[in-house]
Amino acid sequence: MLGLKVQDNADFGAEIIRRVREHSGLSRVELARVIGVAASTIGRHVDALVATGYFTESVEPTKEAGRPPTRLRPNPARGCFLGVDFYADMMFATAVNFAQETIAQRKVPLQGQMGVESVLREITAALAELARETHLPLLAVGLAVPGRVDTRRGVGLKYVHVPGWENVPLSSIISDAVNAPVYIENNIRTMSLAERWFGEGRGCQDLVCLGVRYGIAAGVIRDGQLATGHQELGGEIRGWNCPVYNALEEKWEWRSGGTFEKYASVTAALTRYNTLSGSDVELEGFLEKAQEGDSHALTAVREVAAVHGWAIAQMVQLIDPEIVVVAGPLTALGDIYLDSVRNFALQFESDYHPSVPILISELGEFAGAVGAAALALEKWRPADVG
Repeated sequence: MLGLKVQDNADFGAEIIRRVREHSGLSRVELARVIGVAASTIGRHVDALVATGYFTESVEPTKEAGRPPTRLRPNPARGCFLGVDFYADMMFATAVNFAQETIAQRKVPLQGQMGVESVLREITAALAELARETHLPLLAVGLAVPGRVDTRRGVGLKYVHVPGWENVPLSSIISDAVNAPVYIENNIRTMSLAERWFGEGRGCQDLVCLGVRYGIAAGVIRDGQLATGHQELGGEIRGWNCPVYNALEEKWEWRSGGTFEKYASVTAALTRYNTLSGSDVELEGFLEKAQEGDSHALTAVREVAAVHGWAIAQMVQLIDPEIVVVAGPLTALGDIYLDSVRNFALQFESDYHPSVPILISELGEFAGAVGAAALALEKWRPADVG
């Protein structure tokens, strides 16, 4: 219909939709300019996307003289994307419509200790429930997967906190269950996609998202694309050797086996607090103590935040992002945490790479699930425009 092969039509259609999303709506002339093709070429493709219901097109009022622009926008009724983020004992699921509006969310306890089959049953049940609630065609699903992943094959390679989680063919299993394409990515890397499409980094072409949970990693967006690396290890900083900060003595030191995950994860902060206080609290209790100004909790927060600031300074010098976004449970502490991160990052700032804004994610505990939905949104192709 459009003079191209079906796959070319699908890919180019996806690129058009992506650009319209990036700019929160475009006219046909603006779209042709942004993509760099003839207006006539854009016109044929846009006609097909409007005809198949992916875009709405309306005249918008303007104060400028002359004919008002007719602007393309994604049609919210055209379908939905589902995203799931999980770890051993909890799952977060979200649904967004075609216009990138969140329309449903679920938080479901998991029994990861029961093994792979139990986790997969819970994931497919949550997806089925969300899909029913949206009353929209399901276009694609994204999974934010803990541990190592092979995104090309759609396989969860290894996750030690769920027995039997090795080489799990997630994409094929979930796709068969929900009858839709399924894409997977490391759970913390999806957080950078969440920020790119829904959060603090919306519209940014280059950003870093540092995800600090019980695991720790970074997601990197370069030129608007998720940078995964040659072996899909892009952003896997958990094994970095890092200096360790002692807030009681206000000094840095290098320790044998001093890795980022060991000394800068949520687990590290909890362990340090429980050691200092003689307590045995879980995350929620630790965060409450820090918000109350407990000296031991504030020491633990400051120590991990120092390492985060150091790591951010290194990544800024290497990647040169527009912004850095920090995500994970510690961000619930607001400036108690963020001020320390920023101050320590400044200490390691290079004269060649001045500081960039360091922001807290506003997406909360659903950041990974929103990112998984963004992954599905990015990977999906409109197969019915050929």
